[in-house]
Amino acid sequence: MKSIKYLSLMASILSVVTFGLTSCDNDDVEDSTPAPSIVMDEANIEDDFICVKADVTAPGKTAAIQISVTDANGTTTKVTKDVTDAKYIGMLNIDGFHVHVGIEGKGVVVGDLLKLKVTDANGKTTVAQKSITQEEDDDEDE
Repeated sequence: MKSIKYLSLMASILSVVTFGLTSCDNDDVEDSTPAPSIVMDEANIEDDFICVKADVTAPGKTAAIQISVTDANGTTTKVTKDVTDAKYIGMLNIDGFHVHVGIEGKGVVVGDLLKLKVTDANGKTTVAQKSITQEEDDDEDE
Protein backbone atom coordinates (compact mmCIF):
# COMPACT_ATOMS: atom_id res chain seq x y z
CA MET A 1 0.00 0.00 0.00
CA LYS A 2 2.86 2.38 0.86
CA SER A 3 4.54 1.63 -2.48
CA ILE A 4 1.36 2.52 -4.41
CA LYS A 5 1.09 5.90 -2.60
CA TYR A 6 4.80 6.49 -3.17
CA LEU A 7 4.53 5.69 -6.92
CA SER A 8 1.44 7.92 -7.26
CA LEU A 9 3.22 10.79 -5.54
CA MET A 10 6.30 10.39 -7.76
CA ALA A 11 4.18 10.21 -10.91
CA SER A 12 2.34 13.40 -9.89
CA ILE A 13 5.59 15.28 -9.21
CA LEU A 14 7.07 14.10 -12.51
CA SER A 15 3.95 15.26 -14.39
CA VAL A 16 4.02 18.73 -12.81
CA VAL A 17 7.73 19.17 -13.60
CA THR A 18 7.26 17.95 -17.20
CA PHE A 19 4.31 20.28 -17.89
CA GLY A 20 6.14 23.18 -16.25
CA LEU A 21 9.20 22.79 -18.44
CA THR A 22 7.36 22.27 -21.72
CA SER A 23 5.07 25.29 -21.27
CA CYS A 24 8.07 27.67 -21.28
CA ASP A 25 9.59 26.59 -24.60
CA ASN A 26 8.52 29.62 -26.69
CA ASP A 27 8.43 32.34 -24.05
CA ASP A 28 11.71 33.97 -25.12
CA VAL A 29 11.34 33.64 -28.90
CA GLU A 30 10.96 37.02 -30.64
CA ASP A 31 9.01 37.55 -33.84
CA SER A 32 11.56 37.68 -36.65
CA THR A 33 9.15 39.16 -39.20
CA PRO A 34 10.63 42.46 -40.40
CA ALA A 35 8.82 45.75 -39.88
CA PRO A 36 7.14 47.39 -42.87
CA SER A 37 9.36 49.32 -45.28
CA ILE A 38 8.35 52.52 -47.04
CA VAL A 39 9.80 54.24 -50.09
CA MET A 40 8.14 57.63 -50.43
CA ASP A 41 8.21 58.94 -53.98
CA GLU A 42 6.23 62.15 -53.70
CA ALA A 43 4.85 64.68 -51.21
CA ASN A 44 3.79 67.62 -53.38
CA ILE A 45 1.39 70.48 -52.87
CA GLU A 46 -1.23 70.48 -55.64
CA ASP A 47 -3.72 73.34 -55.12
CA ASP A 48 -5.48 72.58 -51.78
CA PHE A 49 -4.10 69.04 -51.46
CA ILE A 50 -0.87 67.21 -50.84
CA CYS A 51 -0.29 64.35 -53.25
CA VAL A 52 1.41 61.45 -51.44
CA LYS A 53 2.91 58.61 -53.46
CA ALA A 54 4.85 55.69 -51.97
CA ASP A 55 5.56 51.98 -52.16
CA VAL A 56 5.00 49.96 -48.99
CA THR A 57 6.15 46.43 -48.17
CA ALA A 58 4.49 44.97 -45.08
CA PRO A 59 5.32 41.30 -44.44
CA GLY A 60 2.74 41.30 -41.64
CA LYS A 61 0.00 42.98 -43.77
CA THR A 62 -0.89 46.62 -43.21
CA ALA A 63 -3.14 47.24 -40.20
CA ALA A 64 -3.00 51.04 -40.03
CA ILE A 65 -1.67 53.89 -42.14
CA GLN A 66 -1.48 57.46 -40.89
CA ILE A 67 -0.30 60.59 -42.66
CA SER A 68 0.68 63.69 -40.72
CA VAL A 69 2.07 67.06 -41.74
CA THR A 70 4.19 69.09 -39.35
CA ASP A 71 6.24 72.25 -39.62
CA ALA A 72 9.78 71.80 -40.96
CA ASN A 73 11.12 71.16 -37.44
CA GLY A 74 8.54 68.44 -36.77
CA THR A 75 7.23 70.20 -33.67
CA THR A 76 3.78 71.50 -34.69
CA THR A 77 1.26 69.15 -36.30
CA LYS A 78 -0.84 70.87 -38.97
CA VAL A 79 -2.77 67.97 -40.54
CA THR A 80 -3.39 64.28 -39.81
CA LYS A 81 -5.22 61.71 -41.88
CA ASP A 82 -5.92 58.04 -41.14
CA VAL A 83 -6.02 56.00 -44.35
CA THR A 84 -8.86 53.47 -44.19
CA ASP A 85 -9.25 52.52 -47.85
CA ALA A 86 -9.55 48.72 -48.25
CA LYS A 87 -7.13 48.75 -51.18
CA TYR A 88 -4.38 49.73 -48.71
CA ILE A 89 -5.36 48.16 -45.36
CA GLY A 90 -4.77 44.41 -45.01
CA MET A 91 -2.27 44.26 -47.87
CA LEU A 92 1.18 42.67 -47.84
CA ASN A 93 2.63 45.02 -50.44
CA ILE A 94 1.32 48.28 -51.82
CA ASP A 95 2.79 49.25 -55.16
CA GLY A 96 1.62 52.73 -55.99
CA PHE A 97 0.15 54.01 -52.72
CA HIS A 98 -1.45 57.31 -53.82
CA VAL A 99 -3.50 59.51 -51.50
CA HIS A 100 -4.53 63.17 -51.54
CA VAL A 101 -4.66 64.97 -48.20
CA GLY A 102 -6.73 68.14 -47.89
CA ILE A 103 -4.74 71.12 -46.59
CA GLU A 104 -7.01 74.09 -47.29
CA GLY A 105 -6.75 76.61 -44.45
CA LYS A 106 -4.22 74.49 -42.53
CA GLY A 107 -1.16 76.71 -43.13
CA VAL A 108 0.82 73.99 -44.90
CA VAL A 109 3.73 75.39 -46.93
CA VAL A 110 6.57 74.08 -49.07
CA GLY A 111 9.29 72.79 -46.74
CA ASP A 112 6.89 71.36 -44.14
CA LEU A 113 7.42 67.70 -43.24
CA LEU A 114 5.11 64.87 -44.30
CA LYS A 115 5.28 61.68 -42.22
CA LEU A 116 3.83 58.39 -43.43
CA LYS A 117 3.39 55.88 -40.59
CA VAL A 118 2.59 52.24 -41.37
CA THR A 119 1.74 49.65 -38.70
CA ASP A 120 1.40 46.00 -39.66
CA ALA A 121 -0.76 43.24 -38.21
CA ASN A 122 2.18 42.14 -36.02
CA GLY A 123 2.23 45.55 -34.34
CA LYS A 124 5.47 46.68 -35.97
CA THR A 125 5.60 50.32 -37.11
CA THR A 126 7.74 52.23 -39.58
CA VAL A 127 7.69 55.98 -40.24
CA ALA A 128 9.02 57.59 -43.42
CA GLN A 129 9.24 61.33 -43.85
CA LYS A 130 9.74 63.70 -46.75
CA SER A 131 9.94 67.45 -47.12
CA ILE A 132 6.91 68.81 -48.95
CA THR A 133 7.60 70.36 -52.35
CA GLN A 134 5.56 72.30 -54.89
CA GLU A 135 3.92 70.33 -57.68
CA GLU A 136 6.15 70.18 -60.74
CA ASP A 137 4.65 71.82 -63.78
CA ASP A 138 4.64 69.31 -66.64
CA ASP A 139 4.64 72.17 -69.16
CA GLU A 140 7.98 73.63 -68.01
CA ASP A 141 10.02 71.38 -70.30
CA GLU A 142 8.14 72.40 -73.43
